[in-house]
Amino acid sequence: MRIWRRTASAGRKADFDSEVRRIMTAPGPEGRVCDDCAIKCDTCGSISCQCMCHSQCPEVPARLSSDPEHFPIEAGIAPLVFEMKRDGECTPCWSCEGHTQLDGSLWKIPRVWFYCPSMVHLRLIGRSVHALSTAGKIRAPWQVVVTHSDPGNIDTTFSLEPALLPATSVSLNDLQADVLVIAAAWPDFLKHGAQSLSRTVIDGPEH
Repeated sequence: MRIWRRTASAGRKADFDSEVRRIMTAPGPEGRVCDDCAIKCDTCGSISCQCMCHSQCPEVPARLSSDPEHFPIEAGIAPLVFEMKRDGECTPCWSCEGHTQLDGSLWKIPRVWFYCPSMVHLRLIGRSVHALSTAGKIRAPWQVVVTHSDPGNIDTTFSLEPALLPATSVSLNDLQADVLVIAAAWPDFLKHGAQSLSRTVIDGPEH
């Protein structure tokens, strides 16, 4: 079966173009990534700069959790949660670093649940992790999926997670290594993806 591409109106094309170009030129959020961070910067002396903000900061697991005492962000997923928060378009709301059974086999996969109002941004995340997989930079394919949303929650929840087939043999260590690669690539790969999307969809046909 072939599903024909819908014809977009001029207004829809203009909105898409505007959204892609906004992502390409977005400066990123101002101030600290962790909302309550007031640690004095060793570089400039400020308590509101991003000079010292990085995904390996030991404060991240506690400061990005709504309940840091009982549920700090797990270390194996914290770098990705940090980069998605710094992104400014994504709002992480739950995460798991992944876990194994007693015999060492994979039990739970690493994933980050998040909110995102922009369909274009979601598309770019999907394209970007696919590009990392195609380039052989991550061990497993990753995907963006719609996941559970609590009853009464008007926002739709998405998940960034590995897409594993039943017969896939991949270890938790492999998947947590992927987390670090995706987190390290995040600051740049969305803008690069937006540039590619602009060339293929806006400036010419996508193949």
